[in-house]
Amino acid sequence: MELQANARTLTNILSVNKKYIVPRFQREYSWGKEQINELWFDIISNIKWKQEDDSFELNEYFLGALVLVGQETSSSLLIVDGQQRLTTLTILLSALCDLFKDNNEEAVAASIYNNYIAGIDDDGKSFFKLINESPKPFFQNNIQHIVKRNEDAVSTEEKSLKAALDELKHNLSAENLMSSLSIPNNRFNYIDTLKAVRDEVLRFLKVIYITVNDEDEAYTIFETLNARGLNLSYVDLIKNKLFKKLSDTHPDDDAKTKWNNIRKILSSRSGVGTMETFIRHWWVSKYSYVSSDNVYKAFIEKWRKEEIDASGFIDELLHDAPIYVMISSPVETDFPELEMKAVFRGLQALKLFNIVQNKPFLLSLFKARAQGKLKLVDLKRAILSTERFHFLFNAICSLRPSGIENAYSKTARFLISNESNKKTNRQAIDSLLNILFKRKPDQLTFKDKFEKLKFSNKELKNKRLIQYIFNRIELYGFPYGEYVPDSLTLEHVMSQSGADPELIGMIGNLIPLPKELNEEADNKPVPQKIPIYEKSRYRMVEDFIRDYKKMYKSNWDENAIMVRTSFLANHAYLDVWKLGD
Repeated sequence: MELQANARTLTNILSVNKKYIVPRFQREYSWGKEQINELWFDIISNIKWKQEDDSFELNEYFLGALVLVGQETSSSLLIVDGQQRLTTLTILLSALCDLFKDNNEEAVAASIYNNYIAGIDDDGKSFFKLINESPKPFFQNNIQHIVKRNEDAVSTEEKSLKAALDELKHNLSAENLMSSLSIPNNRFNYIDTLKAVRDEVLRFLKVIYITVNDEDEAYTIFETLNARGLNLSYVDLIKNKLFKKLSDTHPDDDAKTKWNNIRKILSSRSGVGTMETFIRHWWVSKYSYVSSDNVYKAFIEKWRKEEIDASGFIDELLHDAPIYVMISSPVETDFPELEMKAVFRGLQALKLFNIVQNKPFLLSLFKARAQGKLKLVDLKRAILSTERFHFLFNAICSLRPSGIENAYSKTARFLISNESNKKTNRQAIDSLLNILFKRKPDQLTFKDKFEKLKFSNKELKNKRLIQYIFNRIELYGFPYGEYVPDSLTLEHVMSQSGADPELIGMIGNLIPLPKELNEEADNKPVPQKIPIYEKSRYRMVEDFIRDYKKMYKSNWDENAIMVRTSFLANHAYLDVWKLGD
């Protein structure tokens, strides 16, 4: 492998009529605020304002390597390493263009744009010097172009690009520049300072400019750089292998198109997680249980044994991505059938509990169901039982889940294996649920944790969990689905004003109410609230009114709250979230 290396400034790199192309195997733009500001600090710390003559002293700084593939004399080069930095510097130059324009320095802005962001080829056609097809056309229209369209960012990558532009403009504001460079307000010239930043970036920042001739060697370099600690994710490395195998890009780069579609699907809803999380859970559900650190190792072992078909691998990821979105961030329209409403609520609850270790299992459940290998009754039983387990184990008791993810993944792989059928899958689910049953917390542990749940204006973290608890208690009273409670609010029976916040926040002092009744009850004394409560259709409210009059003798005090808290804890463990026999 023949390498050529030398030091170059950004002017040397971008002033030539050359395209720098982000290759198909590269990761998406992913720099966040921390990385952007680290680069910004490197830039601004090498600019010194000289008080004696209001001038700027600029100093050289090396940013690292820019590794490219292609002939030095060619009109385009592939970026192997340095994409994130070169993209961020292009965004910085674009931010400078905008700020010069905003301050009536149109000629300066045009000079930056025409010399370093855009170019004109030998046929007189305009092009951008940094070519990235992944976020097209958002990156080109809203970041690179001198006249921006200000369109909304949709994908994760687009949002990262837009956030980078906003952050750099913030850093380039007059106020921040004065502060960063310690320039007094009465000596500060904004345009001169912006020009100093421009000159530092273009003429004093340097990179080690490395080129290799053979394009095929880009993949090898890519993996080698990762092995030397540049922290490429296992997704980047897997994509690298797949794209190298699927090299045909005519009439379309199908591999890249499908990969980008997977990313778009995963970013279509909040709370789904990253591409890395999806691929690990998908791998665990299909091949073997591995940690994040060992996904690529497991992949490469199968790859070298020719046990992975590149095209089929991507196709299956694309097929399963919508299922993963559905189980990670369910919406009601995913489950239009009446018999699936309980499944929808179960998945919602698992999302509320922030449970991720069961996702390979959930993924395989829905795949087995689609393959005709799982009855609906077993699908529902599996999801509702895991909901109950994780409510007891995680949401309330916060116990250590060691070994549980492995049990989930083992069952997940069996559900979609060639040996599975409806009968064996029912048995596999029974075995898993038996493992979970043996791990459930005992009643005393659960009761102790449950009774510590609090909600008040000063303690809000458990609000959604307590709303979930009341929702499920309501549904428990209507097992056949005749009544599903709407979104409910939490009413403090003993009002928050003037009471012990620890006492009034206890779950025993809370009841569910529709918003309008909650507002009507307000801070009234308990006897005046009872006629208002009687307007409610909630079963829990009816039970409370009955007990208030009979058990508590219309005397709502600390003892009554403690007794009801204890009752709710026992009712939850023994009835509503009962797990196993």
